Amino acid sequence: MVALINYLTTLGKANLFLLRLGPALITWLISITLYHLARGLFNEKVAFWSAIIFQIIPHFLVIWLTMFVEVPLGLFWISAVYLLYKITRTSNLELRTLGQWLLLGIIIGLGCLSKYTMFLFWPCLAIFFYLVPEQRYWLKRPEPYLCFLLSAFCFLPVILWNAQNNWVSFTFHAGKASADPWGAHLLEFIGDQLVHFTPFLIFALYNVWSYALKQKAVGYKLLLAFSLPLIIAFLALSLKIKVWAHWPAVGYITAIPLTVAYILETGKSLKRFMVWLTCFSLLILFILFFLSPGIALHQKEYANNYKLAAYLPNNQKIFAGTNVTTALLEFYSQRSVFLATGFLMPSPRWGEKQYELWGIPNLAKGENIIYFGENNSMMQILFNKHFLVTEVLPNIKIGLIEDYITENYYFIELKGFKGPPSHP
Repeated sequence: MVALINYLTTLGKANLFLLRLGPALITWLISITLYHLARGLFNEKVAFWSAIIFQIIPHFLVIWLTMFVEVPLGLFWISAVYLLYKITRTSNLELRTLGQWLLLGIIIGLGCLSKYTMFLFWPCLAIFFYLVPEQRYWLKRPEPYLCFLLSAFCFLPVILWNAQNNWVSFTFHAGKASADPWGAHLLEFIGDQLVHFTPFLIFALYNVWSYALKQKAVGYKLLLAFSLPLIIAFLALSLKIKVWAHWPAVGYITAIPLTVAYILETGKSLKRFMVWLTCFSLLILFILFFLSPGIALHQKEYANNYKLAAYLPNNQKIFAGTNVTTALLEFYSQRSVFLATGFLMPSPRWGEKQYELWGIPNLAKGENIIYFGENNSMMQILFNKHFLVTEVLPNIKIGLIEDYITENYYFIELKGFKGPPSHP
């Protein structure tokens, strides 16, 4: 889905402005949908402040400037919740209602094509029916089941593609359930959530959900069902595996209008909440722009990235140590860059199987290559084992917002591959 959106916004051209246009447009659509959802469930004031809060929370303000899977997922998630709200308002079983359920199935299917997190819509829907008994009559109707079948049909291309490629996508996700000790990533996950979504929103959620659970209005139960289970699910998952900060993002989107409604209806100060939220976001922006990574201080280095192609030898293959650096180098160098998933991979790489699907060339004996990655003792052992000469290229640099790459990764020329034919 991300690739399709990027292609539609850039028309297949390497244009950074057009590449950023996609997530900006989608975020705008999410804001509009969130506004209409909150206005329908509550009132104009809740709707207005919900849209504002969505725009200023650090995660959505900063991270969503880049197109990645959570961005279209967010649009399909909030659109599905909005359409479900419209369905719950239906007082009779007209043909129009069947059309709404079928449209919901398409939206859920497209969401699943964006990211598998969309599958959680179904358990959230089950929880909603549990919380709102008067809506359970839908379980005796064919519409929800037709909706499910249509969403599964939309997801069918993923199933077929995986069947043809050794189920690589599913084995990749299954492999995340590693042998890490229980609780090893819990504090890291909580810390990430506090930074990305602010302590003020997160610390309010317990009271918000408790309040919503006691209300009779369908709107409270709807937003509760599509926020609490998802966020709690990823919290529980973090007890065993590494859960990245953005994974539960869509749960926070549906929690925002619930939080605003709670603040207004309980007489708490929305002004104070907004001030603290804004100050925290400004602090994050100040850190990003002037401290780490210091975006405002490194614009010259970023501009030099576009000259990278002129410095790299044209007759040598380029390999990179991570999927992030592979993609960035390919963008700036305007040539094929390969992820090192062979003898230069000291441990499993994130995205390793996906890159191997595109094919990674073998090296001939005596061949020279460029490697971009860490130059630590472990990598030096691998370099010396497979190549005759290792030479760091100090004059070739890449300046990135991901400053850990800028500071710790090097362009290294590896000369005289010892063989036999294989790939790095």
